[in-house]
Amino acid sequence: MRLPLALASLLFVVPLNAAPLGSAMNPAQIKVGQAVICDTSEQAQRFVALRNGGSEAVQAFQVINREAANPSACGTAIVAFRAGEAIGAGRVEGQLVHVVKVTVLAFNNGATWSMVPETVQYAVLVPDGIEV
Repeated sequence: MRLPLALASLLFVVPLNAAPLGSAMNPAQIKVGQAVICDTSEQAQRFVALRNGGSEAVQAFQVINREAANPSACGTAIVAFRAGEAIGAGRVEGQLVHVVKVTVLAFNNGATWSMVPETVQYAVLVPDGIEV
């Protein structure tokens, strides 16, 4: 469901905008955007640390996924989600980023959306209102 790692060389976080996804949910609580999504907060924080250590995004994903013995533990994805608590903050290439606990509701493969059972993940996000 995650985008191929080759796309990870693209901008790894984007500002996220509220977007309606369905009448059953409060659209004001749902965000949509491309972000780094990891299975654990430690993996998301490791991504920030690896990037700050000079690794390119693709290399950082490969390290984290190898350490987790899971090829999709951490990567970029276009998702619809509800943001939860901020776990940590840091800078990547001078840009402020937050590691945020999120509940993923749907993934986009570039052409269509696929609803998924609500899944807790950890995202590396640019804080709302800050342009990349």
